[in-house]
Amino acid sequence: MFHKTKGIVLHTVKYSETSIIAKIYTEKLGLVSYMVKGVRSSKTTSKAAMLQPLTLLDMEVSHRENKQLQYIKEFRRDYVYRSIPFDTVKSTVAIFLLELISKSIREQEQNSEMFDFIYESLCVLDQSEKMNPDFHLLFLVHFTRHLGFMPHSNFSEQNAFFEMTEGLFIKQQSELNVMSRVESELLNDLMQANPFDPTPLQISRQERKLMMGNLVRYYQLHLENFSLKSPEILEAILG
Repeated sequence: MFHKTKGIVLHTVKYSETSIIAKIYTEKLGLVSYMVKGVRSSKTTSKAAMLQPLTLLDMEVSHRENKQLQYIKEFRRDYVYRSIPFDTVKSTVAIFLLELISKSIREQEQNSEMFDFIYESLCVLDQSEKMNPDFHLLFLVHFTRHLGFMPHSNFSEQNAFFEMTEGLFIKQQSELNVMSRVESELLNDLMQANPFDPTPLQISRQERKLMMGNLVRYYQLHLENFSLKSPEILEAILG
């Protein structure tokens, strides 16, 4: 059966002299691996370029249930990046998002809300005149909503410490995996903020670095075998 769907390229590997296998997160079919034939021949270099990681595609695909490898009939760019490929900071953030998304999404089922969030985030990053320095933190926090472990919004003067294992705010910092009061308040601010708002929060670089570490730890507690390599590179670029 053929389907029309949008997709976000996550990873590709060579399959033969002229073909590749592309792992694509799709709007209608979830995470799917596709055989793409003939894109590595000398006559189709432009087609291969459209399968770079994070490319946003409009596709017509063949899909058969219980088959590990599907086929793409037709594809084209659905959105053309105008700044990400040419901006060092944005491209580094995009690399971070790619690793985070690739390590987090493991379901093959459709999740159109998650797809829309990722798609819009990439477009906002590309279209922003001046990138919000908190963009990656906002993405990390709000992405958890779609992954199923969004922190509970019970922050208060009484519950001012975030406990990562249960994902809620508690009365005192007396256990492992509990953020400090300042870090917990910052997490609550990130939760309440619009993830696409270009206005940065009033936080220091050191606080931003600490929050990155806390959020990666939070992911590790809720996703099996989760690890990231790109945060160090991102921190070096953001300063």
